[in-house]
Amino acid sequence: MNAWLLRAPWWQVGIAMGVLLAPFAVLVLGLTGDRSWTAAVLLGVGAAVVCAPMLGFVTAHTVRDAMAAVEEVPEDQRAAVERAARRGAVPEDDALREAALHLVEDRLLTVHATRTRALALPAVLAVVAAFLAVAQSPWWWLGVAVAAALAVLVLVAPGRLERRAALLRRAG
Repeated sequence: MNAWLLRAPWWQVGIAMGVLLAPFAVLVLGLTGDRSWTAAVLLGVGAAVVCAPMLGFVTAHTVRDAMAAVEEVPEDQRAAVERAARRGAVPEDDALREAALHLVEDRLLTVHATRTRALALPAVLAVVAAFLAVAQSPWWWLGVAVAAALAVLVLVAPGRLERRAALLRRAG
């Protein structure tokens, strides 16, 4: 994760979300409806302006909640702890490794607690996108594929986190 994102205020995260969301919204609106590209651009940018601050707020607070598990780690080492919790070689420093293990275990608890809700969202999205693919435009089948990919991520994440936790435990 980008170290900047760990410390950025919610409004900066919202701007980043808007920059990422606007082109996607324009493409979806331009390819799936009977509207001009000018209308798609206006609607897509409008959707990004409305949704991005909310997404930025939620994302910033989610990142801060996730990093609360390692509050005792100095600010300059939090990015290294985050990186060690996600990927790469196991850190040699015992304190860094323990903090990364604590972060992974905290995420595992969160993933297990929210798994049902996290699977419900892609299921609903897949049903809605399939309906729109049949009723409106075949481009919506891409939405079904994205929803299926989200469901796969929800199913794969706990195993990946458990493997990382075992690797961090073994190194200790």
